[in-house]
Amino acid sequence: MTTLQIDLSTSSFKLDKLSVCYNEPNQDNVKATCGLLLDDKYTKSVPGLKITKSPRYAVSCRIKVPYSEPCDDPQTVIFEAGPYLPGVASYRLELNPDKICKAGWDDLHTLLTSCIDVDPIALFRKGKITRLDVALDLPGLSLEQIIVRTSKLQKHGLYSDRYGNPETSYIGTPRSRRVVAYNKPTMDKTGTLLRVEIRLKPQCLGMQIASLPNPFEKVELIPANFPYSTALLIPSQFFADSIRIGGLKRAIFPLCEKDAKSLKNAYEMATSILPSTDALWANWPQTLVSYGLGQHLGAISNLNQSGSSSAINCNTGVHS
Repeated sequence: MTTLQIDLSTSSFKLDKLSVCYNEPNQDNVKATCGLLLDDKYTKSVPGLKITKSPRYAVSCRIKVPYSEPCDDPQTVIFEAGPYLPGVASYRLELNPDKICKAGWDDLHTLLTSCIDVDPIALFRKGKITRLDVALDLPGLSLEQIIVRTSKLQKHGLYSDRYGNPETSYIGTPRSRRVVAYNKPTMDKTGTLLRVEIRLKPQCLGMQIASLPNPFEKVELIPANFPYSTALLIPSQFFADSIRIGGLKRAIFPLCEKDAKSLKNAYEMATSILPSTDALWANWPQTLVSYGLGQHLGAISNLNQSGSSSAINCNTGVHS
């Protein structure tokens, strides 16, 4: 039986997706923003800007950044304004911070500054974070080799390729916290690595993101061949696939009581190959700073109106 090991010494967390919703109290400003964005479309002052309507917003923009200079890998940012229904945020911004270069951030900041009344940093800090994906890449592993285990999430899902090989595993639902593991091509496209993502719906202010608790704390990666420790004569792959699709109860349901108990005990006793991620998470604020989002997401304190520094405790919302 092959022993799997994970070395986190060169790893770091990535902010793979971020959605921010902001409520502008002055509706005239919202209407002005929609008009300015439409003007940008018609005058083509922002190269590549595409604007459509969406079910929720009058103006839904897709912007490739950077647009002011050539780039081999421009990234799409979504900015929406002008909600149709009450209760929907005035503005919504969706982006992948891990893939946006400095020139892309500069162009996005310039565009936001030109079309919204609020300062772009304040949009992040005082906006509600409706989705945040934290990713960890693990070279040398594939989904075939592990089973993701975590507490309190009961829904399971699995996507496989045309040959039945597992490609993406889901635990949880899209409307709540979700753990996703999938095979991701390496940078040089010569192989794959295992990416594990925690997709959060924190519903907190942007300035509280730096203080979020470690979302990987309860995530475990169990070797898919754990049933080898039992005397069952059923291939481990059968159990691993069944657990990925429907959880442990589904896997042991057809077994006799003795075999079901043996498999359950082996699964519960299996040791996760994922080391503690607490040390990595301690560097989460520095990760936000490296994206240029230190002030935006609370890793760097802004000055309050009296001129003294102000920090927010994410768990209590109390200034400290």
